[in-house]
Amino acid sequence: MEGGLGVIDLKTQSEALLLKQLMKLLNKEDIAWVALVWESYYKASSLPSMAKKGSFCWKDILKLLDKFKGRARAKINNPKSCLLWSDTWNDKVPMIAYLELYSFTKSRNTILAEAKTSDNILNLFHLPLSLSASFWTVNPFTA
Repeated sequence: MEGGLGVIDLKTQSEALLLKQLMKLLNKEDIAWVALVWESYYKASSLPSMAKKGSFCWKDILKLLDKFKGRARAKINNPKSCLLWSDTWNDKVPMIAYLELYSFTKSRNTILAEAKTSDNILNLFHLPLSLSASFWTVNPFTA
């Protein structure tokens, strides 16, 4: 049943608007509030999914992060804003696609940029790796 303004489901519409704000933040759009949030809460190489901090209002928006990531398809323009294991990139969620390799990781919150610039990719993992896990360390960014 429609409300007085023709809005069918106000909760869904509100959630969609909050998801839109989250998209602006994660894409680091050139907007003053986006720069302020990144500078205030996430400057020390952490991401919103790693540190859910901020005002009570912002924390409410971050509760939708998993829902957003479940529907979003990432196009990596900035590897500093993508988690290596839990974000979807290269059309895969690496912790699911490479489950055995993921089981050897030292940090579940590694940022993609850190992994790509690592001097030795094996430093990201507890060693020794199993034979099938070590197969993916050759070049996991193109596999």
